[in-house]
Amino acid sequence: MSGVALNPEPLRVLIVDDTPDLRDLLTMALERTGEFDVVAHAENGREAVDAAAAHEPDLVLLDIAMPVMDGLEALPLVRSARPDAIVVMLSGFGASEMTTRALAGGADGYLQKGQPLSKLLAQLRTLVATVSAGRDDGAADPAERPAVLDHLELAPFGFLQVRRGNVIRANREAGRLLGDLSAPDTDLALIAPGLAAHLVDEPEHDASTLLDLGEPPRRVMVTVRHSGTDQVVYLQTQSGDEAELLRRAIATAAHEIRNPVSVLMGVAETLVIHGPELSEAERSRMLSAISRQTRLLDNITADLLAAGQAQHGVLAVQLEHVDPADIVRSVIDDAFDLTVVNDARPMVVTDPMRLQQMLGNLLSNARKYGDPPFEVRVDATGSHVSIAVHDSGPGVPESFRPRLFQEYARAPGTRARGTGLGLFVVRALAEAQGGSVTYAPRDPQGSIFTLTLPAARQA
Repeated sequence: MSGVALNPEPLRVLIVDDTPDLRDLLTMALERTGEFDVVAHAENGREAVDAAAAHEPDLVLLDIAMPVMDGLEALPLVRSARPDAIVVMLSGFGASEMTTRALAGGADGYLQKGQPLSKLLAQLRTLVATVSAGRDDGAADPAERPAVLDHLELAPFGFLQVRRGNVIRANREAGRLLGDLSAPDTDLALIAPGLAAHLVDEPEHDASTLLDLGEPPRRVMVTVRHSGTDQVVYLQTQSGDEAELLRRAIATAAHEIRNPVSVLMGVAETLVIHGPELSEAERSRMLSAISRQTRLLDNITADLLAAGQAQHGVLAVQLEHVDPADIVRSVIDDAFDLTVVNDARPMVVTDPMRLQQMLGNLLSNARKYGDPPFEVRVDATGSHVSIAVHDSGPGVPESFRPRLFQEYARAPGTRARGTGLGLFVVRALAEAQGGSVTYAPRDPQGSIFTLTLPAARQA
């Protein structure tokens, strides 16, 4: 690690990342130096804002790609909650692109996942020391430093703060997309009536929606977040180009792979360097992390492989007589609050490994996009067996349902990470085994994904 000296007292750290194993690994690595004290964890941007206000950290490590609210959205709110904190963005995305966006949004620096922990920690210490020295030499009073909104002027996304229909603050990109917003307390309805109507229709709910805005109209992802009585609006132009869609899908898949790889590399490095010093509990946590992350990697690569095989018509299956309830239980982890209803106990003709993959994808989908309680119902229906996964979340937007099982399809505005291959793979595997998968809205709220496969003949 670098020889740059930090404060005599350990820096209070808030770690924000949606991967529990990575949070745990970073905590152990930071606290082992004796120079950092991890005072709180958060798994999404919204929790980060609350934790920053409650725990008053000196340093915030803020991941970019997270569900509910991502790091770039949370950044100005974290800044507002804890103006004195050093905020460092931490992500697996390409540094050149993300550094620009993070610094434009007001971050003090950017560190990339996937590098050795020792190197990451050295970069972090150097960054903290440089930022601290700059503040000491410059404006000691936080009120004298540039406001976050000054950084947002340079951001490559539109930003609006709306109060009772009037625009209180807006950056340049928002003006470029919508029109002149420079006048104080501009009535949004006069500049962008479609956006104003959308905010009236959704006054209390955080949401993301594609709208046609501006003149000439262009497709814009509108993300609404609430801060007290104000609506904070982010605007991001969208591209309908198929090549761009594929590039984004590839980048997302790479990011999904990098997260578990980062954990595995960090665990391996820690075991090699500090193995004899680790307690039995620490070693146990690391072995558990290895098991979880290798399973996750296996799931991701299995989906990528299955998608490629489906495209070329070479998706192979090995059919057997299987009890589907046994497969359901094999893919449930201890943290999943799930009820399995299997009164008839039918047998199904399927490839057990492929059924495990299909159910794993459906359950992962329910956990990412739905809300508990979760339920799996196994029923015999004549010559077929149906396996239905129920959740109580918001359901699938009606406009997106026709594309739900397409390759790389992701509903507009979704905050959960994923490759966009899971449901496509479920459909391809089901059809390869003489079955199908369908979606239906659940009454009064939620989703039902039903996998149907051939039933085994009774002896």
